[in-house]
Amino acid sequence: MDLVCRYIAGNFGNPEIASWTNGDYLRLSGILSRASEIQLSPSTLKRIFGKLKTTERYYPQKATRDGLARYAGFADWDDFVDKHPRPAKPGDAAATEAPGPLTKIPQPKAPHISWWPALILMAGACAIFAWQWLKHFDHPPERPAGAKLVCSNPVGDNPHSAVFRVQLPDRFRGDSSKFVIVFGDGERDLSISPGAVLTHYYEKPGRFYAKLLYDSQPVDTIPIYLKTNGWTATANSQLDTTRVYPLETPGFGAAGMSVTPKEVYATGVDTLHTFYVDFVNTQEWDATGDDIELTARLTTSRLRPGIRCSQVMITLYGEKSQHEMLLLKPGCVSWAYLVFSEKGIHGSRTDLSPVGTDLTSGGTVHLRVKDKHAWLTVNGKPLYDIAYNQPVGKLYGIRINFAGIGSIQQVSLKKPDGSMVFEDGSK
Repeated sequence: MDLVCRYIAGNFGNPEIASWTNGDYLRLSGILSRASEIQLSPSTLKRIFGKLKTTERYYPQKATRDGLARYAGFADWDDFVDKHPRPAKPGDAAATEAPGPLTKIPQPKAPHISWWPALILMAGACAIFAWQWLKHFDHPPERPAGAKLVCSNPVGDNPHSAVFRVQLPDRFRGDSSKFVIVFGDGERDLSISPGAVLTHYYEKPGRFYAKLLYDSQPVDTIPIYLKTNGWTATANSQLDTTRVYPLETPGFGAAGMSVTPKEVYATGVDTLHTFYVDFVNTQEWDATGDDIELTARLTTSRLRPGIRCSQVMITLYGEKSQHEMLLLKPGCVSWAYLVFSEKGIHGSRTDLSPVGTDLTSGGTVHLRVKDKHAWLTVNGKPLYDIAYNQPVGKLYGIRINFAGIGSIQQVSLKKPDGSMVFEDGSK
């Protein structure tokens, strides 16, 4: 765990973990939530990195370790462990020099030894290599065929308590303790035993893709759909990830659809720190996310306490997956990311400089998707295009999330033939 922390510190750009401030942990929390899709509070990160001392070394659950390893540049936690079978000792050079984003941990020079001990060490190394090879090539992790994630009420209003269980075939002979549910809304993953019932509280409207994992491998996915009656607005604070705060039902006015800092503060959100406002409209549309045109005229938040990058995230919910675009000012593109079905591009590992855009004075975001190929433009300027493989399927809603106070002037969805699917706001 100490080793992966040093890798993360190198990618984070500040290898001196001991000098990190509370602001560093806040920033890393945001980066990990976007780049690795794991939600870790600053206090949890402090336990992981040793800032908060505990009686025993804090060791997070597997899904969290997988996310940390991915940000460190590895496929998952098992991949990281396989490539580091012997952790560096505290006195080694590797323990004191933080690695860069693409560097390997240097190993200390071996002391002079006689040939008999050398032969013994070589034999041991060969045995370890053979065991690793057999483990990952001859015996890959079991994926229980026929195992399904079942939800008795996958569709509901907002909020919604979904009831889950695992359905196994009669021939299943695996380890039933290895099943975990990833709920898809950023909340903590939970283990589930076959035959048991697990209820999860979804507190925001949208479409979420709950996944069943077995031994950290995906087995099944089902969508959980929280419908709305038109637009809803919800606020939440970066410092309080356990609660959301519904706002009065918004509508389009002369200045578009927005909320005021006073309205956000009245719900209980501290507007002197980083906060977010979600505008969501979920409904079933007669269109597919694989052949659609989205146009959104909007204005992002101006500079205010806790808001520097003036970000906006636009999500199109599909039947099977989603399109998601996080746009920020040019200086903040390290945090930007684009997701089109199974393809994800993160600014921490890819140069997304072309995607950097300042919308504090307003602008038009346009997404065109045709035959599973997406083109993104802002104010008529091409920013990014990419092809993907897995179909998104039928559209089920849109979400526009602002850091701070933003406004939406107009939103529309059209089919490639020009027929209107959805339109709201001023023209």
